[in-house]
Amino acid sequence: MINSEGRTIKDENKNYRRERIKFQLHNARKSWNVFYRSRYGKTGFYLVMFFVIVTLISPLIIMHNNPTTYIVPEEDFSAAGPLITHHLPFSINASSPPTGTASSPTGSSLIYVDDSSHIYGISLTSNSTYIFLNSSNLMTLDSFTVGDYSNFINYGSLSLRTYLLTANSTDLILGNVSWSGTSYGKGKPSVSFSTLHMSNVVLPPISSALTYHTSESGLPEFDDKSFSPAFILAVNQSSNSSNKSYYLNSYYLSGFGASNSSHIFTVKLPYNVLPSALKFYGSLFSTTSSQMTLVVQGSHILGYNDTGSLVMNVSMLGSVSQIYIPNSYQYSVNSYNSVFSVTGNYVYGTYLNNGTNYKVFTSGSKIAAISTSSGGSGFPSLFVVVNSDNNVSVLSAPNFLSFSIKLTFPVTGIVEYSSNFLFYNNLKGDYVYLEPATTHNILWSISLNVPSTAPTIFLNPSTARESIALISGNTFHTYSTSPKDLNPLPPTFHTISGQILPLGTTIKGKDVWSQFIGSFSTDMFIGVFVGIGILLISLLIGMVIGYYSGFISSGVETFALAIFLIPGLPLLIVVASIVGPSLLGVIAVLVALSWPFASFTLIGMVRSLKTRTFVDAAKVSGASTFQILRKHMIPNVTPILIYLTAINIGGAVAAVSTLQILGIAPLSVPTWGGMLSGYYSDFFALALAPWWFVPPIAALTLFIFAFIFIARGMDEVVNPRLGGRR
Repeated sequence: MINSEGRTIKDENKNYRRERIKFQLHNARKSWNVFYRSRYGKTGFYLVMFFVIVTLISPLIIMHNNPTTYIVPEEDFSAAGPLITHHLPFSINASSPPTGTASSPTGSSLIYVDDSSHIYGISLTSNSTYIFLNSSNLMTLDSFTVGDYSNFINYGSLSLRTYLLTANSTDLILGNVSWSGTSYGKGKPSVSFSTLHMSNVVLPPISSALTYHTSESGLPEFDDKSFSPAFILAVNQSSNSSNKSYYLNSYYLSGFGASNSSHIFTVKLPYNVLPSALKFYGSLFSTTSSQMTLVVQGSHILGYNDTGSLVMNVSMLGSVSQIYIPNSYQYSVNSYNSVFSVTGNYVYGTYLNNGTNYKVFTSGSKIAAISTSSGGSGFPSLFVVVNSDNNVSVLSAPNFLSFSIKLTFPVTGIVEYSSNFLFYNNLKGDYVYLEPATTHNILWSISLNVPSTAPTIFLNPSTARESIALISGNTFHTYSTSPKDLNPLPPTFHTISGQILPLGTTIKGKDVWSQFIGSFSTDMFIGVFVGIGILLISLLIGMVIGYYSGFISSGVETFALAIFLIPGLPLLIVVASIVGPSLLGVIAVLVALSWPFASFTLIGMVRSLKTRTFVDAAKVSGASTFQILRKHMIPNVTPILIYLTAINIGGAVAAVSTLQILGIAPLSVPTWGGMLSGYYSDFFALALAPWWFVPPIAALTLFIFAFIFIARGMDEVVNPRLGGRR
């Protein structure tokens, strides 16, 4: 049809819809302006936008996608348990490691150290420091234990004695430790020194005795009466300036006192190359015939027997930077006993019975250090290689890699104890203790951040357990080999494993940042879905029950009133306990228990609107009930719907947080309430670890207030009087 102005009915309807949309947009813009002019509304809007933006970008900034189960690596939150910290009257150079040995089966009472001009003893029982020698140009100190075997064989009692061994530019210096009391460790210690003249010593002298602690006796077998308690070995250079020859010298102790040191041999080394290593093989062999002194000269590994004869000369493919003999090979003669050597990027094994080489490992970069487990037979059960890229490779057989890890610092040395390995960089004061046999994990780490000495492991008489000793500057430290849990860790951007922990860890070692950021999406999901669920239910009930009246309407109202009058928190706790720790279940419980208030509000509004003139006009014009509800009721209740939804979103998150803090709904997903569950059981933790609790408390507070402000801003839109006052 065409009207008087020449337009069809279709065009008029189209124009009518356009004008209606313009009118609705105009009203929406007007409402927005009222809302945005409100300080509450504007603040709430920006807070909500903040939470929405963080939720959207959370997958990009979260550190770990499984924050409820992820635990930071053990090395980050485990540290050596400090036992003794003792300030010394001197400072130690990082190249002078402490040395300790037992002089009785109960352990060592002194740790010995030198600073190139003095030899000191540090008491582990009294924290006293003793000066034993004042000299100059002292080499690295060695200490070892020997026994009075004739007394043991004749009378059945074993007397042990500690010796100190070092050298300067003119002499080998041997010290005999004694105590003023009736037994070792009683009274005051003293050391009587004697010297063996030897000029131009080029390597620190060594003894054939092993360090004494529980896993290694350090003492020879006692069934051979002729066995010498300990050999002393040293390498020196000819005093003739034109002669670059080097000599290996051997002495042995046949009893207590340096006067019993007897010269065995002096032999010229075959090459005019500065020796780089000196080792003894066969410390605990029952006879001396199979023992061997190993000397490294350039690319050659030389072996000398107990009479000074050259019995092994192995030529490697390059210069040898390190040799290593597993402690288990020091106990008995076996065909598989080997010395392991490092040549550039390669590790080789050399059988000590015939000098045959075999390749153990090839690295992609230069090898910095090697070590092995001490026990077992055959090839060591654990063979550790560290290269210059800080990669630690653990082998269980030649060329068979079990696993590898990467450290965060360059390693300068390794100390092995009971198949665990202490990696260190004494120039930086970094130490890492690795347990590869079972967990493949780093047990603990120490970062002193100053040059420190190489560590030594000794039997601590105070604890009757192995301990670790090291010196940093003028401070002497001892640590337990057992780890100490440091959780909760404070915020840090650098850990030993390379982790970044902007908000630290919880008491269980979980990353707080990942839990916090992961909670944004979960809590937003809970709030929005509960808000939408309540909106749909209350809208349906409010429209139908408010517009119609009758028996069914009265019944629904009575049921809603019953739910509304029951105390909310106890009911929520009971129902949530029945449903269990399920995210969807908790959302369903909140929706099921929260719709009555919103429904009552809408019922009242719909009944009020039902009496308005425009509704009567719609009925007269033939509009159906559905059209009246859709076109007249819903647009008029939309502002109050937004108001109620905002209230319900904030309330839902607060309710879930309450349940989690109380331990009623331990969800498997991260939430701010879940992060606070530890606070409920340990209020003191809030003061100890604010980085753990303050972020979720702040987020919860801001989130709830954001929607309260949104509701308050919408209140000024809904209530003309409030809006008018603005």
